[in-house]
Amino acid sequence: MLADATSTHFDECDMVHGQSWFDLYIWLLPLTEIWVRDAHVSSWYGQQKEIAEDIAHEAVLRTFRYHQRACCGELPPIGSLKALSRVIARNYFRDWRKKDWCLVRSTQDDNEQHCIDGSVLSLDVVDAAQIALDHLMLDAIIVMVARVVARFPRGQKAALLTDLANMSDLDGEPTLLEQALSDVGVHLRDYRRPRSEDPTIRGRDAALRSIAYKRLRHEVIL
Repeated sequence: MLADATSTHFDECDMVHGQSWFDLYIWLLPLTEIWVRDAHVSSWYGQQKEIAEDIAHEAVLRTFRYHQRACCGELPPIGSLKALSRVIARNYFRDWRKKDWCLVRSTQDDNEQHCIDGSVLSLDVVDAAQIALDHLMLDAIIVMVARVVARFPRGQKAALLTDLANMSDLDGEPTLLEQALSDVGVHLRDYRRPRSEDPTIRGRDAALRSIAYKRLRHEVIL
């Protein structure tokens, strides 16, 4: 039974095949091209196309790695590959932009710097608005996740919540997920416990955890 559950789980993950990743790259590339073009980083001139391609490629690669770990039950499921890859790409772009600005800043005169600072401010305002929107979407998703998990069968719910509790830092202020779960009568701290040393129990828990994450991915749609 465990083998069947695991096999089914990985078959589901295999549905995201090579063509899907290429399609994701093609979807993401125009966004990175706009970001790179509007960044006005002088050291990027003449190679903006290549930089945009590198950012899109790296974002898809990191999304793929996350997807693999999510399929193994190591990380929460991905609701939307596009949303995740966009956030990864934007963060990678911002880090690259900041690094290259530092390299060329000392060679710019005051007028050029003033012009670039204005462009940076404009781009950052757009980024800030998008970040705020992303946070609103994330908040809504987390609340939805909490409500869905609360309705899971006991075994699946316990396996998933134990996994989340063991991965979370529960010693500080409650996270949004903790609060959302608490609002539906689920206390994440109650599920923090070491995993069993019994191979049979560990196998059963792994199967339940896999099924729970798969079910969560199906029920929470972005």
